[in-house]
Amino acid sequence: MAELKEFLYEPINTDKINIPKSLKNNLALIYHSLLPHSFPIEPKSKITEESIKEKDVDLIYESSLEIYKDSKERISSLESKAFNLMTYISAITAILIFLLDKQINQLTKILAIISISILILALLISLRCIGIKTQKTLFINSMFDFKKNKEPKSRNKKHISVELINSSLFNQNIADNTTDILKASRTLLFYGIIFSTLSFLTYIIPNKKSEIEKDIKSNYTDSIYTDYKKTKKLEIKEFNNKIDSLNHKIGELKFNKTKPKN
Repeated sequence: MAELKEFLYEPINTDKINIPKSLKNNLALIYHSLLPHSFPIEPKSKITEESIKEKDVDLIYESSLEIYKDSKERISSLESKAFNLMTYISAITAILIFLLDKQINQLTKILAIISISILILALLISLRCIGIKTQKTLFINSMFDFKKNKEPKSRNKKHISVELINSSLFNQNIADNTTDILKASRTLLFYGIIFSTLSFLTYIIPNKKSEIEKDIKSNYTDSIYTDYKKTKKLEIKEFNNKIDSLNHKIGELKFNKTKPKN
């Protein structure tokens, strides 16, 4: 008997990372995302009414309607992801700009400027994924046949199914390209985070070291001052004791002089 595990996918394994190839692909993707894009090229072949058998009309219509809805929802989902990505990019950029306002070393400043530049590019690319206008949507002419000087006639399910399928394919092509653009923006965000982290580290580590040195110097100064105060107190006390001793001796001498002789 067949077991359930025979029908399940194998667990996903890790893949080897080829860093030079990965960097090359990322740069190509970023370059593609920054340049203007042409209108999608029409496919060599298209689904026609003749492709649909009469017995499958209802099934094809329902399936094509679902595929069309999925293509529209996918584009909407990508737009939403792009907006969220812009929020993250803006937040990190704001922190870096705040860092630039502080007294920072030259290395930290350079890394922060590189990070901001990368994040601005990511932000610009993300903007291309919002408000996508290049989509195919069914309109009234997909459901009615308009001819001059004639009453509009409703089209059959075959024609509407074909319109839905071809529009879906067009929209999915736009969605695939938008996915690549969004991936480029995420890649730039990743590089931006790396440079931002390095920037913060070069700011925090020297400051921490400086604070430790300052504390050590302060403690050493306080210790010297405390020892100095103790020494001074002892010297003053000894000096006062000497004065008291001298006053006592002077008093004895005066007493001996005034004392009558027998």
